[in-house]
Amino acid sequence: MAIKKKLGCFSFPAIILISLVSSSVVQAFFSISLFWAFALVLVLLSWLLGKLESNQKRFQWRYILYSTFVLGSILGLRHMLDTIPIFIESQKSDISEYIYREKALEEGDSIVLLRQNRQWTDNYGNTYKGKFSIREKDYFLSRKEYYNTVQKHKQQSWGKLYQYLATSDTPRLDLILKELTTIKNSSKLNQFEFAEMVVTFIQDIPYAFVFENDCESPEKYEESIRVILEECPDCCIGNIPFGIQNPVGFMGNLKGDCDTRTVIIYAILSYFGYDVAILNSDYYKHSVLGLHIPAKGIYKVQNGKRYYLWETTNKHFTIGTLPKNFGNVNHWYIVLTNT
Repeated sequence: MAIKKKLGCFSFPAIILISLVSSSVVQAFFSISLFWAFALVLVLLSWLLGKLESNQKRFQWRYILYSTFVLGSILGLRHMLDTIPIFIESQKSDISEYIYREKALEEGDSIVLLRQNRQWTDNYGNTYKGKFSIREKDYFLSRKEYYNTVQKHKQQSWGKLYQYLATSDTPRLDLILKELTTIKNSSKLNQFEFAEMVVTFIQDIPYAFVFENDCESPEKYEESIRVILEECPDCCIGNIPFGIQNPVGFMGNLKGDCDTRTVIIYAILSYFGYDVAILNSDYYKHSVLGLHIPAKGIYKVQNGKRYYLWETTNKHFTIGTLPKNFGNVNHWYIVLTNT
């Protein structure tokens, strides 16, 4: 009788409170999320109290039932919050129709991925396919960080801006890097073949303009821009700092022009150990990739090394080749290398 009175004072809210405090301790010893640590402690305490209150004939299930109700309510609330569209104040959605949202579990927690199913063919007829993802939270967080550094980068060179974008975003490209590694291993690609696969992966994405200001109607632009926007009104994204998207942003909406593409390829190939550069041309108002690797064609020398130029905005351009109207190498200069 005395035991039952003591247990009667031990109300269910007290069990919840103890579970909340203890869950962080459990999480320190086991690689599980805070929710599952809380659930484990709550169910265990409920079972112990049910055992103590039970008589010889019957186990007291009420604490287990209470715990089930609480945990079910929490899971239902999490599901409801996950399905509410993320709203960014005064910002319309710019995520491509080719990107879809998909839930996934990561270390016991539910996350939302921005995914794209891709299949493309490189310049030598080899076909690749894969599922490429970034975390939705990384998409918005990386953009927020980029916007917060605008004033700092106004005083810096293009090369320093490119390096910042590549360095800050590479860790958040981990799921894409993992998928590229899988393709490399399954296709048994050598160094050149892998570089070709990565560049054509980006070349295959349709071209889109990236503007610092709002995207306007086609007739307000010069002919070269107007022609493209008349055929594809959605091939534009506006209000992007310096007219260049960060790599995670590009992988979240698939809208990018020349330097948006060179920066993400620079980041990916740097991660895989390539000697890579970015070249700009004020004359052509364009940006291309440079790769120090055995090849043929147009190159630029720096520190005794040949960096072969690679056009990234259109399909079918192999290393060392450029569009004829961009072909004078004297108009190109290296703004960044990773060595």
